[in-house]
Amino acid sequence: MALLELQDVHTYYGNIHALKGITVSVEKGEIVTLIGSNG
Repeated sequence: MALLELQDVHTYYGNIHALKGITVSVEKGEIVTLIGSNG
């Protein structure tokens, strides 16, 4: 069982579609990062 699970996430910043259908599953003890174009 995942500690955190995100499915089909979409995020907009103004007219910019920054996240397009992102799915992430994080298990206990894992380290996950999301890095965008601005670092």
